[in-house]
Amino acid sequence: MMSVPDDWAWLEEMPEGWPTPAEITVPTAVPATNLVLLMLRSEMLGNDLMELIGEFIAEDARFNSWIGAEGKHELSMRQVAECSALLRECTKSIYEAWCDFSQAHERAQRAAGSALPERRELFVTLKSASEKLRNTRMK
Repeated sequence: MMSVPDDWAWLEEMPEGWPTPAEITVPTAVPATNLVLLMLRSEMLGNDLMELIGEFIAEDARFNSWIGAEGKHELSMRQVAECSALLRECTKSIYEAWCDFSQAHERAQRAAGSALPERRELFVTLKSASEKLRNTRMK
């Protein structure tokens, strides 16, 4: 294994990358945006989940704008990398909750009121991801 200079040793502490699932690599180059589009195409979302999806994509945009403006001047390279990892983790957790919900809903043959635990988990995950991005940006 190649060693890194002491100033860059934090790179070895960064979480491993998440291999982005193929279904959220298009139509844009942004997995979070593609995930939102995937969810919005579904007919199994209620207004409460639609609202949280909207909040997440708005926080994602604010977060990226912040990184591109103030963040890149105020944060260290390590902090910028940690922000990038946070966004990947948020996208991953929403994707996993979405897959669990949509698969459970399909197994129940789209019956009304099906997959309630998975739906609740998706709700909580969307809310949590938006809060994490907001809180990081507001520090």
